[in-house]
Amino acid sequence: MGRSGSLVWLWRSEMKRRNVGERPTFFDDPAADQLMALFMAMSAELSTLYDRVDTLERLLGDKDVVSRDEVEDYRPGAEVEQERRARREQYIKRLFRVIREDGDKLVPHDKMERYQALQDELKNS
Repeated sequence: MGRSGSLVWLWRSEMKRRNVGERPTFFDDPAADQLMALFMAMSAELSTLYDRVDTLERLLGDKDVVSRDEVEDYRPGAEVEQERRARREQYIKRLFRVIREDGDKLVPHDKMERYQALQDELKNS
């Protein structure tokens, strides 16, 4: 399964790298930005676990016992990858529903341009 099942991998592969300079801020309170970063990291881990469970279910559907190596070596085909991609898209929509619906109330206007750029990138991923 490897990195292909990771939401972080998906996010990083689709987004432009921005390692130069400070982390982007979206809220006046730095603690809110730290919570958002924590939320994103935990969401990525959970998405990876969804894919890992999916791998186990698929392998166990074929036989009663699987080894760790079989799980690690599993590579989803195009159809499985499409199913996972659709699940990830729904997952991201659920995670960001509140921000999409109430974003103008959550983000100060001086940060709105940066916020909108992030929303556009997430929507297109």
